Formats: sequence, C-alpha cells, structure tokens
Amino acid sequence: MNFETDYKNIHFHISIEKESISDLSALMGDKFNRLPNQTMTSIKKGELASYNVIIVSIKEDEELTHYLSSIILSSKEEELMEEIANYLDQESVLDNIERVWSRNLIDPGPVWRISI
Repeated sequence: MNFETDYKNIHFHISIEKESISDLSALMGDKFNRLPNQTMTSIKKGELASYNVIIVSIKEDEELTHYLSSIILSSKEEELMEEIANYLDQESVLDNIERVWSRNLIDPGPVWRISI
C-alpha cells in the first residue's frame, strides 16, 4: 500500500509492506521485550500482522528515506489506512522527521560550508 501526503512543507511518500513471518518466535523477543499474549494470539489468528513502513520525505529537491520495522497493525486492508494514520500521529513520526530536516537544513550552516 502506498500513499502520499504533505506536512509542514515536506512531501511524504509512504509505503507499507507486510512482513512474511514464518516463525512467530522471531516476534517474541527476549523476556524484557515480548509482545503481550493477546497480541500474539491475534497474530496467530491472522487478525494482526507485522509491517515495515518506508517513508521518503522530500523538501526543496532533497530526499531522505526513513524506515520503521515490525509495526503491528490490522491485517484487514480496509482498516489499515486508518491504523497507520493513527500510528504516525500517536508516535509523532512526521514531526520527528520534520525535526530531522530542521537540524539538517541549518542556514547558512557551519563555517566550513560557507567559507568555500
């Protein structure tokens, strides 16, 4: 699934790719980083799935690529768009990307940059 949006003068291409997991124990992690039992049950039933999200942000002809991996969302395609929107909002993903751009676009920049 792919979609685009604009936010704070940055254009975003967002791709969502479902992970194919043959061994659910890969999602279990260690004892300090385990998914709740209810979530694991929902994954086994096929109600939830793990996704990778690739975000390409474009500003003033420059492009950055951002990766989010193993995001647990609904396996139902009709619910996926709303869930990814909620996830991006709750985790402030687009705001965090905007902060990355702000840090990288310092004007006029460091002395070595303007003294050339």
